[in-house]
Amino acid sequence: MKIKRVRFIVTRNNNSEILCGLARDFKFIPIAELKDTAIKTFSSKKKAESAFLRSWGNVSWPYNIIEVKETIEF
Repeated sequence: MKIKRVRFIVTRNNNSEILCGLARDFKFIPIAELKDTAIKTFSSKKKAESAFLRSWGNVSWPYNIIEVKETIEF
């Protein structure tokens, strides 16, 4: 069975790093180094931006919130 859904992720540095981590231990990791790292996803763009700004505050570097399609197979 497959479940497909739309999620949102936070990136920075021209989309070369992605927000990863669990249990509020979040950090940006270069996409080339992801491997089996847990990627932080959000159910809406508004939730992604709100959570990011709550955790990181007003940042001076650019960030992006990107829509992705996630597939879960079991």
